[in-house]
Amino acid sequence: MPARFGLIFDGWSHASEHFIAVFACYEVDGVMKTPLLCMAPLLNTLDEDLSARGHYEFLADMLPRDYGKQVTDCLFLVGDNCAVNRLLATRMGVPLVGCASHRLNRAVQADMKQHEEDLATVQSLMVRLRTLKQSAKLR
Repeated sequence: MPARFGLIFDGWSHASEHFIAVFACYEVDGVMKTPLLCMAPLLNTLDEDLSARGHYEFLADMLPRDYGKQVTDCLFLVGDNCAVNRLLATRMGVPLVGCASHRLNRAVQADMKQHEEDLATVQSLMVRLRTLKQSAKLR
């Protein structure tokens, strides 16, 4: 891994356990490389949490321990557009490259807010038309 790199990461929960996957992002001879750096439970002790501080501490421990790198070697973060990730990027002093699909989803949700009642009516109708017998009545 080169001296400077980006980090791509995502977190998720399963059965009350929280996990994080972290990939490096860098270029070698004009070819982008994205090796998996770790995939691990985020919370190992009672004093850890899912805040930006908790994520920062996780990265600050994992990078030097496993790769001999520091958080300050990171040039950018790629992740979801959530508040924790924005705060983490601010804390690290790097830009957050947010997920375009999340931005699109938020824009569509905001635009559809005005049609909430109509959408609920259509959803209710579609649930009732799920059966073959009911949908055949539409033909």
